[in-house]
Amino acid sequence: MNVWMKRGLQTALITGGLLTAGTGLASADENAVAVTVPVTVTDNALAVLGTAGTTPAEIDLPALDGTLGVDLGGLAITVPISIGGNAADAGGVDAAQPAAAPAAGEGSGSAVDVDVPVTVTGNAIGVLGDATASGSSGAPASAAADDASLIDADVPVLVCGTAVGVLGDADATCAAPATGGASDGAASVVGVDAPVTVCGIAAGVLGDASATCTAPASGSGGSTDGTDPVVDVDAPVSVCGIGVGVLGGASTTCSAALVPLTPAVPGTPGTPVSGQPGAFSGAVPAITPVSMSAEGGAGTKGAGTGSTLAYTGSPVAPALLGGLLALALGLGLTVLGRRRAAAIG
Repeated sequence: MNVWMKRGLQTALITGGLLTAGTGLASADENAVAVTVPVTVTDNALAVLGTAGTTPAEIDLPALDGTLGVDLGGLAITVPISIGGNAADAGGVDAAQPAAAPAAGEGSGSAVDVDVPVTVTGNAIGVLGDATASGSSGAPASAAADDASLIDADVPVLVCGTAVGVLGDADATCAAPATGGASDGAASVVGVDAPVTVCGIAAGVLGDASATCTAPASGSGGSTDGTDPVVDVDAPVSVCGIGVGVLGGASTTCSAALVPLTPAVPGTPGTPVSGQPGAFSGAVPAITPVSMSAEGGAGTKGAGTGSTLAYTGSPVAPALLGGLLALALGLGLTVLGRRRAAAIG
């Protein structure tokens, strides 16, 4: 009797583990590993034998706005690319115009979620000419509201306000944003935030280079309307205010952003004045209800969507872990039973 009960328990654990893991993967809303790498290159100026960044553009560099993606089942990689507002000048005059940065998509709810936004803006390079670039990058987009992942890693990379002058002058100005926190949704088990900011770097070789940068505000953004992660790692890296001059001049200005002050404690409210309210005089305007109706004729067309399978949207991590745990327990009981039988025999 005990043998039959043991075998039945082993079969139930193995079958239940396979069924739970398979159902979790089939009904999950996204892949097990999701990697998002938005790349933004905008508001940069390049001058060769000319002046860039002062008057309307002479040579507009081609713009590109699209998304590269690959879905390998358990692994999904998305690379939104936005290139625009960049200018180059060869023996003439040019200016760079800003372009909007791409926004991150909705939260994935995957087991591992990695976001690596790369932004290159407000940089100037002058070769035998003058280049001027001024950019203000928006804050890196946070993940939208959705189920949290087991491991959520955000590594925004920002290169802004960098000037290089070679036999010419380069001037770059940039205001780096503060990093934002996670948006609505349940927090992850492990949260890693490592923003990398390179700003206010100037290098002059037989020329002058000037870079001005406003560093992002210190501190890390927390989750809004959600629980904090069990393990939260914040490792911001900021490189700002470095100047190098080789037979030329290099100047940098790096100022820290203003940190909001703690609000003051409100004072005690005063005593209200006693008295009876006066009577209201005047006619009260009447409110006339307005009804609206519409009828569709023979030529009326309606828009609709095609039939699709039911969308469950359940997170993959709990179901997958539960199934694997049950499967491991069942296999362990099976191996122990066989070893015991072999030892007795």
